[in-house]
Amino acid sequence: MKKRYRVFFSCIILLLFFSSCSITKYVPENETLLNKVKIKSENKDFSTEDLKHYIQQTPNKKVFNLMRVKLGVYNSSGRDTTKRINRWLRKIGEPPVIYDSVYTEKTIVELKRRLANKGYMRAEVVAEVSEKKQKTDVVYFVKTNEPYFVNSYELNLKDDSASYFVQNHKFTETLIKEGDIFNLDNMDAERSRITNILRNRGYYHFKKEMLYLEADSLQKNKTIDLKMTMLPEFNSEDSTLVNPFLRKKINKIYVITEASASSFVDTVTYRDIHIIYGKKRYLRPKVLVSHIFLEPQKYYQDLYVERTVSSLNSLAPVKYVNVNFREVSDELLDCYIIINKDKNHSFSVEIEGTNSDGNFGVAGEIGYSYKNLFRGGESLSVNFRGAYEALGILDNKLYTSNDIGGNISLNVPMLIFPLKKDSKRRTKANTEFSVGYNHQTRPQYQRDVVNAGIKYVWNRRLGLRYNFDLLDISYVYLPFKTPSFEQTYMSSTSSLRFSFEDQFIMRLGGGFTYTTQRENYTNRDYMTIRVRAKTAGNLLYGISHAINQEKDADGIFRIGKVPYAQFVKGEVDFAYNKYINDKNRIAFHAALGIGFPYGNGNIMPFEERYFSGGANSVRGWSVRDLGPGNYHNQSGAIDFMRQSGDIKFDLSLEYRFKMFWLIEGAAFFDAGNIWTIKSYEDQPGGLFKFSDFYRQIACSYGVGLRADFNFFIVRVDMGIKLYDPSKSVSERWRSNLTADDIAFHFAIGYPF
Repeated sequence: MKKRYRVFFSCIILLLFFSSCSITKYVPENETLLNKVKIKSENKDFSTEDLKHYIQQTPNKKVFNLMRVKLGVYNSSGRDTTKRINRWLRKIGEPPVIYDSVYTEKTIVELKRRLANKGYMRAEVVAEVSEKKQKTDVVYFVKTNEPYFVNSYELNLKDDSASYFVQNHKFTETLIKEGDIFNLDNMDAERSRITNILRNRGYYHFKKEMLYLEADSLQKNKTIDLKMTMLPEFNSEDSTLVNPFLRKKINKIYVITEASASSFVDTVTYRDIHIIYGKKRYLRPKVLVSHIFLEPQKYYQDLYVERTVSSLNSLAPVKYVNVNFREVSDELLDCYIIINKDKNHSFSVEIEGTNSDGNFGVAGEIGYSYKNLFRGGESLSVNFRGAYEALGILDNKLYTSNDIGGNISLNVPMLIFPLKKDSKRRTKANTEFSVGYNHQTRPQYQRDVVNAGIKYVWNRRLGLRYNFDLLDISYVYLPFKTPSFEQTYMSSTSSLRFSFEDQFIMRLGGGFTYTTQRENYTNRDYMTIRVRAKTAGNLLYGISHAINQEKDADGIFRIGKVPYAQFVKGEVDFAYNKYINDKNRIAFHAALGIGFPYGNGNIMPFEERYFSGGANSVRGWSVRDLGPGNYHNQSGAIDFMRQSGDIKFDLSLEYRFKMFWLIEGAAFFDAGNIWTIKSYEDQPGGLFKFSDFYRQIACSYGVGLRADFNFFIVRVDMGIKLYDPSKSVSERWRSNLTADDIAFHFAIGYPF
């Protein structure tokens, strides 16, 4: 522990050293370092946050608005650039920003332009520049004056049908409203809205750039009359220009299955769609057509083009798709869907770091995939995996876990389930069949798990993903248990015994994930919510009653000599990521899970119970070292079995900031715990009670460092206990810290 302290605090001291280096070391004589830039406004109702993006020259970045770490790294380099260490320090650091008055003038122009776009036509901007000790501070004073408001808005598309579609659209309304402050951003968004509506109504040639806004300002009352209309050239009778108001229907649809084929030997027509094959029919016509949303004799729609591309791209043997159109008359388009075929076979070998509930280890996997097993886009995957994890050191002995196993799965790109034909064409879905085996070696036991399942996964719209486990069967077998484990947990008086017996689990469950995160939009807020529910044992319990099966001495039904679990479990997980700027973010996370055993289950199976503490939970505690409730482990030994529960609550707030090179920093606060839903003698103090559960919510805080390698993130966090519910009442608030109050976590990826 002391060694970990030294390493962590050495990193902190090093960062402080970098930031304390002379910040003007490499500023030339007669030049100054741009030290501070601010924007101030006399209008308290006007936020200057948006204006910061238009500053043409900004100072070197600070961490916590205090330390210029990247500049410090650069300045810590020597002047001899022939030395590798000096070149490396300059590469990962940031050179000083030398003040240039030209950028100040450009900033004033940009700020005025931006203010005018937001309705402040007569805004004034003045820069105050001050210099001291080879540093320059710049303050931009903004006087907004009175804004201009929208007096009236008129849409004139010169086409009655197009105007009707826009004005009577069910799902969106105009973004320009009378009485609003004039804002060019809203005007541009309105152009996009109109374009989207029309291009999804068959107006194939209509483009956003064809629209322009006429603005007539009334100086006396500072209002503007607006008219959205077509560019003048599109109102003329010039026959050389395309007519944007010709609605186009799809005439014929051709699917070219191999873009690189030298010749085409076969053409098949299925549901009025012409499929042109090369030497092989590697995808059946029915499969291809079920992933095409465009239809002959229906009006052109941008939306269905995008869905067609996305749906076809989801097929395993498809590499990528292009969709082109050719006009055959004023009213008809021929559609050409060109598919670039991917390779059928693929092999993979992976060696990776693992982070299972905060335990760090290594794992290796060998995989094989055949992407088109039955010419329907089915993907057969075979994987073999082995893993090793370090669980912790106790009495100078390293406790480890080992896993080895494999999995075979078949993914079919459709719902193998009774559905209407139209629904199949509107649903981007997959059905997955899987079987697997896993052998686990733990310090106190060995366990074999055999599983099989049928799962459905489908998307209804962007960011929303559903899943449903029609069948998820597991058989858990413990071939070896240490004598101490059997004596402690498997005795007839132990309430935890049923959680570790050989067990049969037949689950049914489902859930959904919704996220507003988009791959190409990183500079925005986003949230993710996951909801999951499942139940087990109900069908088996009903059969046991129907056949009048007798219960055993413990009052439970068994299949042969093996009991089966019965429970219900639900989970909600919410994360929100707040974008501040390119260097700073705030992340919030909340999660709640509840499991309840009933009927044939006296306790939740060990695999289904919750744990707390660790790299992805309350980080002031080591993994599986917190709870349940105010339960206190007095043995000093690893006791994962007793420190498990049926209810879990997690709450985290984290500030993330970029520092230098690949290094990011974080400051966080965590709260949470686990509880049991029933009273168990082996877990005193663990029962959830509404009257005092809030007194058992553990709290911790801490800091962390992360290295972002783009494809994965290495994370080191130091969590410090703030409130420990397992202590006596007088000792719960941890003001006098000991070594046990600090936990270090080495993990892969963000905690949430």
